[in-house]
Amino acid sequence: MRERIPQLSLLTGIFLLVFTAATFAVTSLLFLVHIEITAANLFLALAATVAILWFGTKVYFSERHALYFGISLLASTVVFFIFLGVSGSFYDLSYDGQTYHQEGILRLAQGWNPFYDKPLGDQGVPYAIWIDHYAKASETIAAALYAVTGSIELSKVFNFLLIAASFFLSFSALAAILPRRRGLAALFAFMLACNPVSIYQSLSFYVDGQLGSLLICLTALGVLIYFRPKWPVIIAYALCITLAVNNKFTALAYAGILCFGLVLALYVTQKHGILKKMLIVMTASALIGVALLGFNPYVTNMMKYKNPFYPLAGEDSRDVVAAFTPTSFMTMNRFEEAAVSYFSQSEGNSTKRDETTLKPPFTFSLDELKYYGIPDTAIGGFGPLFSGVIVLALIILIMAFLFNVPRTMVVIGLLGILLASVFINYAAWWARYVPHLWILPFLIALLGFSFTERKVIRGLSWLMVGVLFVNMAMVTVSYYKLQAEANGELKAQMQTLKEAQQPVTVYFSYAYSNKNRLEDYGIAVKEVKTEPKCDSLVELRDSGTLVCTSAQ
Repeated sequence: MRERIPQLSLLTGIFLLVFTAATFAVTSLLFLVHIEITAANLFLALAATVAILWFGTKVYFSERHALYFGISLLASTVVFFIFLGVSGSFYDLSYDGQTYHQEGILRLAQGWNPFYDKPLGDQGVPYAIWIDHYAKASETIAAALYAVTGSIELSKVFNFLLIAASFFLSFSALAAILPRRRGLAALFAFMLACNPVSIYQSLSFYVDGQLGSLLICLTALGVLIYFRPKWPVIIAYALCITLAVNNKFTALAYAGILCFGLVLALYVTQKHGILKKMLIVMTASALIGVALLGFNPYVTNMMKYKNPFYPLAGEDSRDVVAAFTPTSFMTMNRFEEAAVSYFSQSEGNSTKRDETTLKPPFTFSLDELKYYGIPDTAIGGFGPLFSGVIVLALIILIMAFLFNVPRTMVVIGLLGILLASVFINYAAWWARYVPHLWILPFLIALLGFSFTERKVIRGLSWLMVGVLFVNMAMVTVSYYKLQAEANGELKAQMQTLKEAQQPVTVYFSYAYSNKNRLEDYGIAVKEVKTEPKCDSLVELRDSGTLVCTSAQ
């Protein structure tokens, strides 16, 4: 029984991850042969995932594998439907979500093939530059589910599926590292999965939270490959790479450095057999992910703009961070910016911020918590107590170095790889752009707990874990509380509009996809291109949408 729970956790995590990745892979392969998205895409991906789970279960359970297959499938199904219900209960109120993410999902579901069809920019679609040229795995899988359900909000379920996958896979990996401390492994896995970026983007169509979960999955699978390199884990690792590199451009660098870390670990410990296999798997996964499944945007951008990362690089490139960077950061390097950000009072993104406000570690104000109700907390984005966590982590690291240099140097090497994957991004000060930085304190906590004979360092490790947990809880409670309040107000407004004389006059401002939202709610819409003037003007909560219920 002691081994069965981590193995069941592994299989459940693999199912959730592979189902998400397979949905993207199936849809992209069908795009290549000129087949648009239909409900069949999701069911083809589900069939492939069930087959992998069936044969994977036989690898880990030589006896009664049908029973354990059923348990893993049931657990995955329960997770899916619970979070499907949660996703459908909330509207995405984020700016990017209501501008180009939802618009991209709707266009894909309506038959647009990004591999061959005319770019949306040539069709006059607003914000099309981001839809046409960004990596779009998130929008693709969301569109596949939308084709089945007819409700776009339900498609946010993939945020939660990847959070859950990161929990199950992390628990299995940590159980391999801490075979006698399953409770600690479960606690660490839960806290890793509840990455603040993943949490405060979970009810939106932002993609950074998904990337954070994918990078945690990739790290956990790397640990499992190091200890127990069996084919279900290797397949999941390969699919995780293909999905990650099509989530965001930066994932190519992040995943590449994390893969290098696994290669280095296998080489140093002379595991040459699995090293050769993984080099082939990594290379093939990256090539397939970029050139085949990622034909749009990587190949199409290269063909048209001579740069696969357009519009973030190359001629006429756009810096999407500069306008939101505090002017005080202009004289700092990326390391100084990150230090100042994570040791400052939490703030949302703003184009008018001159400087940040430093605060003592372990302190916070209630006013800071309101910034965790949005998906892009810019300053202090890992939580109001994260600076205190960093201080404790540094103390633990120094003490560990004094107690055992060789053991500590191994962890420092791992930290170096992680930090290299973080600071390769010049915007490392903004948490949502480097969500995997969340892994750092857990590596140091594992080091601290390894000193079983040293009570002080273990006590400090428990203190850091406690601060991390409180920090995570503050972000989580703040986010869902504020989202519930905002959604409650919006739903009340929608109900009022539904009872008004139809059609209502609507100016969508930046949120053009809200036309679909209003029509789904049973509200007839008369769209206008300029702000309407009337006595009954209503601005929908956090939607940039103005509605006039009186006659125009």
